[in-house]
Amino acid sequence: MINTVYLTPDGSISARDGGDACSAPIRWLSCRVMLSKGYVLRSFFRMLGAYPVLIELNAFLPELLRRYRECPGEGCTCADINHLEFGKTVEMIGFPGDPRLEIYAVFQGINRETAVEIKPYDIDLLLDMPVALGRLRHVIFGDLADRFEFDTVYTLFEFIDGIAWALSFHNTPGQCGIGR
Repeated sequence: MINTVYLTPDGSISARDGGDACSAPIRWLSCRVMLSKGYVLRSFFRMLGAYPVLIELNAFLPELLRRYRECPGEGCTCADINHLEFGKTVEMIGFPGDPRLEIYAVFQGINRETAVEIKPYDIDLLLDMPVALGRLRHVIFGDLADRFEFDTVYTLFEFIDGIAWALSFHNTPGQCGIGR
C-alpha cells in the first residue's frame, strides 16, 4: 500500500521519488505528499494540467489555471522572496469566552527566515519560485510566547486545496466577487 506520493517538477505524481507516475490521482489524495528536488509553483500547475480531475477539488482552480496559462513560460520570480512555503497552523482562539480550535493551511513567501505575505504578488511573479513544506505552527490564544512548531505530514488534498485557497486572493477571481 502506498502512503507517500512525490510531486515532481514536471507535474507528475510518483509513488516514490523518481518512480512510476500515478495514473489515478484521486486515490492518492489522503497520502502524504513529498516534494522532489526542483519543485516550483509552476510544477503545481503542471500537475493540474497532467491530472485534470484534480481541478474539480477546488472552485478556484479553473480560474487559477487559466491565469497560469497566460503567464510567461519562464523567469517568473520575485526578488523579495527566497522560496514559497506550504504549512499548517493550529490555533486556539476565543479565550476568555468561547474557546475554539482552528486548523488552516498557510502558503507564504519566505525571505531568509521571515514570512512574507504573497497576496500582493500575482502568480506571474511566483511561478518559478521553489516550494518547500514547512512545519506545523501551534498558537495558543494569540500569545507570541506560546507558539510551537512541529514536524508534520501534509496530504495531497491539503496541499492542492491549501495552495488554491491562498492563491484565490490574488487579483480576486470571479468566485470572490460576490456582491459586486
